[in-house]
Amino acid sequence: MLDLLDAELPAPARGVFTTRGGGTSLPPWDSLNLAVHVEDSHSKVLANRELLTRSLGVEGLAFGKQVHGSGVRVVKGLSNKTSRGLDDTDALVTTVPGIALVMMGADCLPVLLAADGVVGAAHVGRPGLQKGVLPELVRVMREQGAEQITATLGPGICGLCYEVPGSMAGEVEKSAPGSRGTTRAGTTSVDLLRGATLQLERLGIRAGAVGGCTLEQPERFFSYRRDGVTGRHGGVVWLPS
Repeated sequence: MLDLLDAELPAPARGVFTTRGGGTSLPPWDSLNLAVHVEDSHSKVLANRELLTRSLGVEGLAFGKQVHGSGVRVVKGLSNKTSRGLDDTDALVTTVPGIALVMMGADCLPVLLAADGVVGAAHVGRPGLQKGVLPELVRVMREQGAEQITATLGPGICGLCYEVPGSMAGEVEKSAPGSRGTTRAGTTSVDLLRGATLQLERLGIRAGAVGGCTLEQPERFFSYRRDGVTGRHGGVVWLPS
């Protein structure tokens, strides 16, 4: 049985965050790895995606080829392209019921957004936060008719763990005020959760969070910074058919 976290989005939208539990992949990708680019068995990744599709009761999953940028695509139908991943895409939007949008992470934040009849998903790491993937996603959602948008931020590395050079944190802070943080050791960090939450609030969007820190929960979440070779969990959002 898949271990899923409810994203607590307003009806009719549905959203979940996957964990590493309930899939078919073997270590170090155990077990619900959703990523095809991490040298896991391709057949096992496809089996994991099929397990997720069946569990959610959706028509299919749409992915982006995440590049830590701000590219947003509107998904109007499913194809081999959307299954493999749309090029240069770190956020997805749809108004079509039954299409589940997936953004993956293993320390980066998966962020799910919903409004009446429009849903979106973003992959928000340090570069994406700095480049403004969330404001761009919100802009596209509003173009598609979204008005009262609600957001939920999923599991990601916390500001107490995500140590970076001071100059790097300073650059992110310029684009996402409030994101500069301090680790438990007193060194400089980037607080993705705080930075993304404040960025959304400045856009007039209320944001909640579930899941906690990926690096601190090795039994439940993948973490690239902790493990190096690892899988990817995801944030998934859809409109029921």
